[in-house]
Amino acid sequence: MHPVLALFKRNAWATEQLLEFCAGRPELTAPAEDDVYGTIEATFNHIVGAEAGYARLITGHLPVRVRESRAAVELLEPGRLIAEGWLEVLSTERDLEVVLPFQRGRDPEVMSDWLPLVQCVHHGDDHRAQIGTLLSRHGIEPPDLDGWSYGEVGTGDAAPHAWWDALLGRFFRHHFWATEQLLERCRDLSPEQLAFSAPGTYGSIEATLDHLVSADRTIFSRATGGGRQPALDAGGPGPLLEHFARQRQGWEAYLASKPDFESRIDREGVLIPVWVIVLQAIHHGNDHRTNVGTALLRQGLEAPEIDVWAYAWQDGALRPLPAGAGPPPAGWGS
Repeated sequence: MHPVLALFKRNAWATEQLLEFCAGRPELTAPAEDDVYGTIEATFNHIVGAEAGYARLITGHLPVRVRESRAAVELLEPGRLIAEGWLEVLSTERDLEVVLPFQRGRDPEVMSDWLPLVQCVHHGDDHRAQIGTLLSRHGIEPPDLDGWSYGEVGTGDAAPHAWWDALLGRFFRHHFWATEQLLERCRDLSPEQLAFSAPGTYGSIEATLDHLVSADRTIFSRATGGGRQPALDAGGPGPLLEHFARQRQGWEAYLASKPDFESRIDREGVLIPVWVIVLQAIHHGNDHRTNVGTALLRQGLEAPEIDVWAYAWQDGALRPLPAGAGPPPAGWGS
């Protein structure tokens, strides 16, 4: 399976698994602290509603409406319909750099076609991580929804389109940029602030950052036929930035080599396809960057904007509508 197809299929699978796991639990509507989006149920509504909006951005129509707060179990069917819609989008021929109109509030903008596609997966990972944090705070162990777990159940035989490789490159460029932005932000923290953690997340800010970069190194090693690498224990965000710069170069060269994503790599004595490893690289980065953001907010510190919208602004793929271009056509929106 191509990693792009796997990213979207796993995104839908993870949301459905988490919805079913949480359905009926009293913790769904329990109050939540300000370091996460909101209650578990509100976050589920946000995940599904936002995905419908992202689909509208590139298709011009809304697959389902999620306007009112629904019980978690009522979101399963809309989630499945949206997931089917994403698979239809992936089956089309696309120009990822084509410019599309976008209306966010009163500020008309234009964006490249790839943006909602990458944001859809990032957004799901981000908010599912927050739900995992809330479950942990209630003493509930969240289900395993990472790339490794999906690799045990995921299947797909769709022939890849040529543009999928370019989209995978965008997923990775956001991963590189967002990780670097977060490490740069955390370079300004004191040792006491780096030692801070938030309940329900991986650990301290420093430990989470080290784990994020160390695990990325191991994932890259596995993708290229190596084994587990030891934890870096780099000593802070500055040294981690240096390590990650080298890893970025390695990933870029690897993706440019057009790897065979169906080839199998040994992981702890089990042969797994390469697409699982590549999928895990993107998911793992999204997951633990969210953990660090939660810990920063818990301290009352500013967390950097590192979603795909922010990346696209810096890249130039999201920008104001040119003067005299007229408003976006009816039916488009955020």
